[in-house]
Formats: sequence, C-alpha cells, structure tokens
Amino acid sequence: MVLRFGRLTGANPAKRIKRPGLHFAFPHVIDEVVKIPVRKVRQVTVTTHYANGNAINSDVNRNRYLITGDNNIVLAEAAVKYRIDDPIACALYHKDAERVIDGAVSGVLQKHVSRLGVDELLTTGKARLAEDVRWAAQTLLDAVKSGVVLTNVELTALTPPEEVMSDFNAVVAAAAQKETSIQQANGYRVNTLPTAQSRAQQLVESAKSRQNEALAVAWTDIAAFGGLYAQYAQNPDIVNEGVFRGRIGALLSKMRVVVQDNGSSTHLLLP
Repeated sequence: MVLRFGRLTGANPAKRIKRPGLHFAFPHVIDEVVKIPVRKVRQVTVTTHYANGNAINSDVNRNRYLITGDNNIVLAEAAVKYRIDDPIACALYHKDAERVIDGAVSGVLQKHVSRLGVDELLTTGKARLAEDVRWAAQTLLDAVKSGVVLTNVELTALTPPEEVMSDFNAVVAAAAQKETSIQQANGYRVNTLPTAQSRAQQLVESAKSRQNEALAVAWTDIAAFGGLYAQYAQNPDIVNEGVFRGRIGALLSKMRVVVQDNGSSTHLLLP
C-alpha cells in the first residue's frame, strides 16, 4: 500500500492494495510504502501472565499470575499463530497487530481461567481452554476490525508458581495413582467376575440337585406311610407288631454281638 501525505492512495480496495509486481512511488517525503505480509502465518508469544515460574511478589502491580475459579494461582504462556486477511485495517487502524493480539488473548485468557478449577486446568482442560481462548479472542479482534485471523492458540506453559509446585505435583501424582487404582480394580473385576458367576451357577445347580433328591426321598416316605396307614386302619395290632419287629430287626442288624465265657456260664451281650 502507498500512503501519500498520510492518506491511502487508490479509489477502491482493489487499487489500494498493490499486488506483487513493479510499482512506482514518490520519494519518502510524499509517499510512504507500507508492506503487509498478507496470508503469511506468523507467530507471537503472549507472556502477559507468565513470569518464569515465580508469581509471588510483594508489589501487587508486578504480579502476572492468573486466578482460577477455585482461588488458586497459575501462570500461562501462549503461542498464537495468525495471518492478516485485511491489510488496510491492519496497517491503518491497528499498526501493531501483535500488540492487539496480545491484549485480546491476555484478556480472554484471564476470563476463561477464572471459570475453571486448577485441577481441570492442569489435567484435562488445557486443550479445551486453548480453543475457547482462540474463539473468544477472534471475536474481539473481529469486533474492532483488526483484519487479523487467529489460526491456532497453543498454551505452551500452564503451571503453578514455583513456591507451590511440589504441592501441585503431589496432587497430579495422586490423581494419576487414582486412575491406576481404578484401572487395576476394573481389571480385577473383569478377571474375577466370570469365575464367581460360574461358581455361583455351580452351587445353584448342586443345591437344586440335592433338593430334588430330598424331595424324592420325602415323597417315597410319604407314599410308604400312606400305604402303612391304610393297613393299620384295618388291622392295628398286626401292623404294630410288624412294625415293631421290623424296627427291632433293623436295630439288631447294626449291633455287635459279643459272647463272653467266664468259665461257668456263657452270657450274650448286646451292647
């Protein structure tokens, strides 16, 4: 682009933006040539909220940390990739594009970090935070017509200050141990549950088998008792004697018979 006495030359946007090729301009006193690297992806590092790990300072104005949603302190550094889509807006209204990007990213970073807990930020929420920051910063840049498009935001550092680093590391280690224990418990469950279910099924089948055997014996005894009772109703004395003899015979069949000779007589012992 060419600025003549500080004013952009060209009747329309197509003529204001000079394409690659040979162009002419008056000396610098009259014309100023402004070159904008259009569509080239560039990178700026945002360190507004980063202080090399040390965020504790007696002067509150020099502190650069962020406060999380659960009132913890973290430091953040971001690498922002961008390209210029509107060179006129970028050159005339926002001459320092990187400064505008730094301000937008820093502001939305502080806003979004304050909504999240420190544990989530340091573990699972880092990638989502970077994308939320890119989207919110782009919205601000579009509102001020910066002519800049953010292609990527990467949080290259998101850490607690050095003074409390050991405590945060202990929390992260505990979280990792928790996940390991859960995985081990799930593995034990997967390996043990089928065996327990099989054993339970075997016990159920065994119990049902013993139940059926006991019921068969009980029904047999009931049938025998029913037939005996019918005979008893007709001849009680004969049935009583028959039952008594049967029981005595069964009892004697289970006893030991011992004959003792003391010299003068023989005794039959039924223990």
